[in-house]
Amino acid sequence: MKLTKFYTVFIVFIVFISVFYFLFYLKWDTRQIKNKIKIQWTEDMIKPEINEQNSRFSMIGEKIVHIDLKGAPPKISFYKYLLPLLAKFGATGILLEYEDMFPYSGDLVNISARNAYTLDDIKEINKLAAEQNLKIIPLIQMFGHLEFILKLNSYEDLREVPEYPQVICPTNEKTVKLLEVMVEQVIRSHNNIQYIHIGADEVFYLGVCDRCTDFMMKNNLSKNLLYAQYIKKIVGIIKRLYPNITVLMWDDQFRSFTNRDFSFSNISNYIEPVIWKYTKDVYDELGPSLWNSYEKHFKNVWIASAFKGATGSNEVLPATTHYLQNHHSWMSVVAEYSNQINFQGIIITGWQRYDHFAILCELLPLGLPILAMSLRIVLGYNDSPLSPPTEIANLLKCKQPYALIGPAFGSPKCTFPGGEIIENIIRFQQLKQEFESIIENSKVKGWMTDYNVNHCFTNIYFVETVTTPLGKIKQDLFEVKALLEVSLSDIYDEFTVNEWIETYVKPLDRQVNNLWDAKMKLSSKKNWDRRPFVKETCR
Repeated sequence: MKLTKFYTVFIVFIVFISVFYFLFYLKWDTRQIKNKIKIQWTEDMIKPEINEQNSRFSMIGEKIVHIDLKGAPPKISFYKYLLPLLAKFGATGILLEYEDMFPYSGDLVNISARNAYTLDDIKEINKLAAEQNLKIIPLIQMFGHLEFILKLNSYEDLREVPEYPQVICPTNEKTVKLLEVMVEQVIRSHNNIQYIHIGADEVFYLGVCDRCTDFMMKNNLSKNLLYAQYIKKIVGIIKRLYPNITVLMWDDQFRSFTNRDFSFSNISNYIEPVIWKYTKDVYDELGPSLWNSYEKHFKNVWIASAFKGATGSNEVLPATTHYLQNHHSWMSVVAEYSNQINFQGIIITGWQRYDHFAILCELLPLGLPILAMSLRIVLGYNDSPLSPPTEIANLLKCKQPYALIGPAFGSPKCTFPGGEIIENIIRFQQLKQEFESIIENSKVKGWMTDYNVNHCFTNIYFVETVTTPLGKIKQDLFEVKALLEVSLSDIYDEFTVNEWIETYVKPLDRQVNNLWDAKMKLSSKKNWDRRPFVKETCR
């Protein structure tokens, strides 16, 4: 009976995926035929054993993988496995967003985290990347997302808005001096880098403080022009120190720029924008007006997709379908606009926190299968969405590769470093869902409320039937917690392990125990008082 039910569910899923595949690619192919775009194959493209008929087109340029270190920074030992793996996936470089994990020194020593990497650690990452011919692009936030600095008392005066430590004041003289020292220390620790990324996205508070408003009035500047002037000043400092370096930055602030803003500021001669969009339909959401504007004003542009960390600030398991659609949609954009836009490369982002204060979202090992599948889309392979390619399953040593599609099919049982984390988090999520199904049951909502517990007044039969699985959930959660602590410790330091357990496991454990205690309290009663109750009658 159970086997028949499994096959029924499996067949329904296959039919659903087949319909989705047909509709999605019909739409995708129509766009390609309409525009008659031809994309060339890159010479350095990864070439696993696959027939040419299974390939579409490849994006020319860099394939950079973003490693977000402002949350769950891996141990240096993990890079010895990770970087060769990324090279096998087809990546050409990594974007290291250090935030407070860089070991700043001198007057800046206190802006680093207490568990920051050492300079020897960074030297090792440089060496490992060079061995795999991977470029390293440091990312140093220069405008918004500077919470890790502006949260500190000693830098409070640099905030654009005194109450909010997100955005630094662009007209404060101390700002430029601080960022110049940061840039110099970071670049000096990397050998012969070609690019630097200065972030500068989501500057939510711009031209707000008295100093900035006065400056704008005296110089007849709009907020867009204030933004551009500040960026030019930062780029000028970088170029003075390192004339041959190319400066990248996120593009979102430019989306409101007019032709006059671009022309008057001349910003296009200073930076190369990285157009980021992590939704399922980039093609429609970034319309022709944006591409026409960028064609006119920027010689080179980059794009940015996501393989994790972009569908919710508290997601634990990455949404495979969402991220693969994001990459398919981006490739539709590249196919249509490559005859008018000079795409330099793609940055595949993997966010670990939404900002400095946010909790951890999907951990890096859980995103690696999606990253591999995403890079194959970028490299031009026309893989079926019905099952992940065998090349990926082999690289990650997965016994049940079909489960890489999503946790609905169980665990992929991968044995690569980090594979145990996938196993344990999937099991944790299953337990969480099992518990939530109990909480949502009408028997809990009707017979196990605070009122019922306070007065030990309930229908014991309903309590016992709805909480039958609770004992096993309680025991399994205890075991999974222990397994998670071990598997997480293989890759992360104790601080990350403790944070993940405190963020996700302990709240569930507390809820399970509270319901268990309520069950035991209610079950202890054999006789019940008459109504009405004038006070709590259950102790």
